[in-house]
Amino acid sequence: MRRFFSVAAMVLAVQLTAAPVRHPSLPPSISMPHAVTTENNASCDITVSPAATLLLPYFEVDVAKPVNDAANTIFTIVNTSRVPQIARVTIWTDYGYPAIWFNVFLTGYDSQPISLYDVIVDGALPATTSTTAIGPRSAANNANPKIVSLDSCGSIPSAIPESALSALRAMLTIGASASSNDCHVGSSHPNAVGYVTVDLVNSCSTVSPLDSSYYSQVLLYDNVLTGDYEHVFPDRSIGNFAGGSPLVHIKAIPEGGNVSTATPLPYTFYDRFTPRGGRKVDRRQPLPSSFASRYIQGGSGAFYTDFTIWREGSATNAATCASSNSAIPTTAVVRFDDAENPTASATSAIFPAASSTDTKSSIFPPMNGPSLTGWFFFNLDNQAGYVVQGNPYSTTRASQNWVVVRMKAEGRYGVDYDATPLANGCGATSAVASVPGAKVEK
Repeated sequence: MRRFFSVAAMVLAVQLTAAPVRHPSLPPSISMPHAVTTENNASCDITVSPAATLLLPYFEVDVAKPVNDAANTIFTIVNTSRVPQIARVTIWTDYGYPAIWFNVFLTGYDSQPISLYDVIVDGALPATTSTTAIGPRSAANNANPKIVSLDSCGSIPSAIPESALSALRAMLTIGASASSNDCHVGSSHPNAVGYVTVDLVNSCSTVSPLDSSYYSQVLLYDNVLTGDYEHVFPDRSIGNFAGGSPLVHIKAIPEGGNVSTATPLPYTFYDRFTPRGGRKVDRRQPLPSSFASRYIQGGSGAFYTDFTIWREGSATNAATCASSNSAIPTTAVVRFDDAENPTASATSAIFPAASSTDTKSSIFPPMNGPSLTGWFFFNLDNQAGYVVQGNPYSTTRASQNWVVVRMKAEGRYGVDYDATPLANGCGATSAVASVPGAKVEK
């Protein structure tokens, strides 16, 4: 369950406008989190409630093993409304490049599980269509007045052609570009990794998510989708465990209406992709930049903790390359053991747009003393939104992020849950740290 603080929430930040507190063991450029109060805009809180966009922050699929032994990620989309809905699924590389997208037609009260092994290895897409029989309590498949067209919804492809499937696997494993240039759209790793978005849309359009018209002409604004995911690791030679959690539920604010309806949000989830003359047109809630997360590492139970982290990219909306999202910087990562001893990274940690990293990694501050447990403070702001020129976002702001905690033990137990956001995406920019010496827009 996600837990969120209410009005006057306690927010941890680094180098706040309030006087920071330094600990003698921390480098001069890093301050300890200092608790202050700040107004919390309730409409920006991310909760597990019906939404217009769902985010799977990270997935992993072993493309080299048979399905019974392969690491896999499965997620489910649920339509909580009586009328039919169309969901656009986009699979992004770990550099934040859209590798493939497809539509899912949901009848009233429908649910659709999707195995990413089936999609990436077998090329099998969900077999959904606007001609599907409906349940006794569902409205007719043409009963949603906000669906502007059912054209192409009666013949949604259920398989990926082999040539396209090979290109998809290459993008998700070695980061090969689908175009003729030499840039990379993802990093190289044995398993296919990345993240997934699921958007409520008004048609079975195939327009690219890199096309600004997708956000201004295709998205819908009804909060009717829910969902969850499961990571499965069935290979007994490396551990036999699984973990799952709700997807990140991102609501449209305000709900309903059409593209001309204004939103009070200061910026939105798809800010970087929306048309320059119509920013905030997607009306999706922004995600926060700072989090707190427990960890446990070592001991007789062979405990260890991974963090799966989603990052908003800083690359501009370019259709051919996303390599500048390969090493997105952070503002601060601080480890506290259970005796409150802090350890900070010697340098700023860097992550791609989607990653899974063990707390033993050199990216994280080292353990300090015999303690096996404690917590991490993350300020994952990438600082791209504060430069005077070259700001990829619509406004001066912190970048968006999400953190999921994955704890494992004895090579056979696993659990996933969301880290605790320390603010929401609408927090004032003064509550976000700046990099010492960086040019900050006033």
